[in-house]
Amino acid sequence: MNVNIKKVSRCFIYLISLFFISLGASLSIKANLGTSPLICIPYVSSLISNLSVGTTSFIFNILLIAIEIILLRKGFEKRQYLQIVIGTIFSVFIDFTLMLVNFINPTDYVSQMIFLLASCVVMAFGVLLEIKTEVVFLPGDGFIVAISKVLKREFGKVKPYCDVSFVITAAILSFVFLGYLAGVREGTVISAIIIGPIVRVFKKYLGDYVDLIIEK
Repeated sequence: MNVNIKKVSRCFIYLISLFFISLGASLSIKANLGTSPLICIPYVSSLISNLSVGTTSFIFNILLIAIEIILLRKGFEKRQYLQIVIGTIFSVFIDFTLMLVNFINPTDYVSQMIFLLASCVVMAFGVLLEIKTEVVFLPGDGFIVAISKVLKREFGKVKPYCDVSFVITAAILSFVFLGYLAGVREGTVISAIIIGPIVRVFKKYLGDYVDLIIEK
């Protein structure tokens, strides 16, 4: 029974992590200084297609999972098929949190920067919970893990290149289909640079408390 309770607790905290990551992504969208690499392609695709960001995020996640399967073949763990479920929940959370923060419309640069930094903090906290629960990869992370396995390189060394490729792809799509640069600005660079260090700070000061909650 205790084992089942722990599993339920771990999964519940993982869902909370998805909520915080999606909330951080939504705040970065509302800050309007460029979205994080995680959401830049779905955001630009949303502007192009007039679909919701959640819908384009779902399509993008399915594409990433398909690439993972092609790259890893038999090396793709069966439990990672849960990424499809996780990607769906995350996509729903994106649209839900965008609705929650719909009232936020910063009109000056200082306010925009405050909300951008807040988005980084919120997303970093969500990433901490995601890492600690170790349930299943988000499709974006799963994709990077697959690339790192194929190239036989560490995740941390591969991630910056994947992030840059996401950003460049988003920039190309926006120029080709919209005629201007959308979703990629200084905020994209700031997010890519500071979220990792914030996660490490959270892990140092909050990691043990999160572990205690998970293990209860």
